[in-house]
Amino acid sequence: MAESVGITGHCLCGAVRYRTTAASHDVQACHCGMCRRWAGGPLMFLDTIGAVSFDGREHVGIYRSSETGERGFCTRCGSVLFWKVAGEERYTFTAGSLDDPVGLVFVKEIFIEDKPGFYDFANATEKVAGAEAMTAYVSGSGEPD
Repeated sequence: MAESVGITGHCLCGAVRYRTTAASHDVQACHCGMCRRWAGGPLMFLDTIGAVSFDGREHVGIYRSSETGERGFCTRCGSVLFWKVAGEERYTFTAGSLDDPVGLVFVKEIFIEDKPGFYDFANATEKVAGAEAMTAYVSGSGEPD
């Protein structure tokens, strides 16, 4: 298993800042229709473990996008910040919101069956179907929807 690492990040306007621990340096991409519509393309993220500390929490908006998930964003600038398990403190943060993305490695694509044909990544990645990814994530061992 990869080593956990402390991370910090913020939204575009700086109203929301966060600190937490990434489970590893591994970046994943979600191709599901909700993520693509929300982020304007595949959502690239890191799984986190443990507590999250927010500065500017009053500017964090939450959208309940499914029975399973909630999406967090800055209410001032609209930056996409995280996806989390609904009703739980289990977060994934967007790779683009990190202050220091050095050392990250793109390793996995989920909801691969939903990926449109107009883009492909050059990196060799593990490709996982949506149902398999959600089963793993809801059980506490995988990725978000």
